Amino acid sequence: MEKKYEIIVTGGLVVRGNGVFRKDIGISGGKITTLEDDLGSLPAERKIDASGSYVFPGIIDAHTHPYYEDDFESLPMTAAWGGTTTVIHYAYAFPGMTVKAALDDALATAKKVSPLDFALHLGLFEVEKQYTQIPEAFPYGVKSFKMFMTYAKLGRMTSDYFLTASMDLVAENRGMVMVHAENGLATDYLEDKFNRLRIPAKEAFTRMRPAILEAEAINRAISIARVCGCPMYIPHISVGIGMEPVLKARAAGHTVYAETCPQYLLLTEEDFNRWGPLAKIGPPLRTREDNDLLWKALADGAIDVVASDHAPKTKKITDDFFEAGYGSPQAESLLYATYQEGINGGRISLPRLVRVLSENPARIFGLYPRKGIVAVGSDADIVVFDPRQKHILSGATGHSKAGYTLFEGMECLGKVTASFQRGRPIIENGKFVAKSGQAEYLPQGAHPKAYVDIHGT
Repeated sequence: MEKKYEIIVTGGLVVRGNGVFRKDIGISGGKITTLEDDLGSLPAERKIDASGSYVFPGIIDAHTHPYYEDDFESLPMTAAWGGTTTVIHYAYAFPGMTVKAALDDALATAKKVSPLDFALHLGLFEVEKQYTQIPEAFPYGVKSFKMFMTYAKLGRMTSDYFLTASMDLVAENRGMVMVHAENGLATDYLEDKFNRLRIPAKEAFTRMRPAILEAEAINRAISIARVCGCPMYIPHISVGIGMEPVLKARAAGHTVYAETCPQYLLLTEEDFNRWGPLAKIGPPLRTREDNDLLWKALADGAIDVVASDHAPKTKKITDDFFEAGYGSPQAESLLYATYQEGINGGRISLPRLVRVLSENPARIFGLYPRKGIVAVGSDADIVVFDPRQKHILSGATGHSKAGYTLFEGMECLGKVTASFQRGRPIIENGKFVAKSGQAEYLPQGAHPKAYVDIHGT
């Protein structure tokens, strides 16, 4: 008896980290069950014609903050419009909270309302009081822990003492530490100095957070991690020189992963001057030279992940810059901005795009091969992407509750026309059709034993 599929996707070019293939996809039971040259004549409950389109594995956004204008329900929805099918949120252990309470709250909320599958990192805001509780996160499937080397005035900064203590404990439990790497005390001194000199806050902002202080903090964090034997993940690298300590540590055999974001690949201080408070993000926007160096590192394989750092705050361009919050909406533009400059701009290949947006995040955080690849046995998380369709990024047509984008007016060639999670439609016929609460929580599996493991085929 001829097998009948739930869904067959025909005519598309399947993109994986090791190449581009003309294959049809058979889906049953939420899984990819067949990859063959021609399935079009076989029976299926539904057939998707992807002729002229690429078929990507669902995008995995490894850096999202669901605590601002977009929450555990609306953030995944916003991300889905840009082809994301899995989000990895930072669950915040706010000052006064225990690790268990933070994870219980995040899990209960997200399981109830999230339309997309999700995993969790743990963000520690009061490390000196919370770090001893780190082992309590592992039974939840949470194995990655973020701390801040900056924002002392906001009460978030971790001293080197407790950063070391945390890394030591995480290493014992075979987890990974992530740091926001900027030299917080030097930054705060410079801010105070510029205030005394009555230099306007907007003018002082990039001067008080110079590139070298980010690179210094990256080097310091990696040095401590090497002493503790703790794998490291550096999020949102914004400066070219920040890659130097990463590459040096890898050459010495230490596991260090590097992430950047579209805003650091495409935008510059000119955009900061244009948008003012809307572009108040940390680290700040840098120079065109930094853009170019980060693209080179991305193409060379030195940068492992591109993620959004979606942290939308309610802001207006006329707001007082000093009072404005840090963060901006990026989730919906993650794939589009990276594809437009990376593929249409000739910076990277299609397989490399899929590596940094899907496959590598899945490998690094123990979700592979369930997620991150179009392969038999993997979840049927796929994105149909038409490279011929033009559209313009705009806050007015975007879906974040923040209502703006730093990529305002950017013309993109290539658009998501359909997406599926475990065989269920997410984006279909120009509409968001996923249901709130249909998500599955994804405990992190074992992290790669060594950096080179994520470069397997």
